[in-house]
Amino acid sequence: MSNIKKAILWCNGDTPSEELVNSLINQKSIVYGVDKGADVANSMGIIIQKVLGDLDSVDTSKWNNKSKKIYDQEISDLGKSIRYLIENKIYEVDILGIDGGNPEHILGIWGNLVEMPGNIKIKLHHEHRITERIHPDEGQLEIFISEEEEFSIFALTPCKNIHLTGSKWEINGDKMELSSRGLHNVGLGRNIKIIADGIIVLITER
Repeated sequence: MSNIKKAILWCNGDTPSEELVNSLINQKSIVYGVDKGADVANSMGIIIQKVLGDLDSVDTSKWNNKSKKIYDQEISDLGKSIRYLIENKIYEVDILGIDGGNPEHILGIWGNLVEMPGNIKIKLHHEHRITERIHPDEGQLEIFISEEEEFSIFALTPCKNIHLTGSKWEINGDKMELSSRGLHNVGLGRNIKIIADGIIVLITER
């Protein structure tokens, strides 16, 4: 697993703080801009590997040969970009610039988490939270949650069998679908373990 390539996608949402950017990006980072997100990243001094998407909101003349137009009207620019990474054998992605914007764009991002196959690890980086997608193909996720730290899990697709252990409130083989049930659980200063037969997300404090 150590040779799995990792990349960052920068979307055209609210501009992330320098603190958030610096926590994710260093000189070795591979950063792709999702359409106009490339301009936002560039304005913060970030070197962009390539601009991806339908390129309808970015001036491609400024990017010379560093743009890749992806034709697919059935999926968003973010979805196209994630698929591009998979095609180029990148199987782990951190995504910035996903907060703010219209409700349909925000919901579209969550839709991308459902659409994408299970062979890529996806994390959304909000200003004060991290959303990690957990796909059934990945098996069990184990992660440390500090004592009294709040976290939430949500089922993005119907789950017939979901297990959560190591937290204040546990789930033992229950059925779950998209609802508020997993909101505001609490850590106990130890690892939690999550496994499900559907797609879920874990939202933790940054």
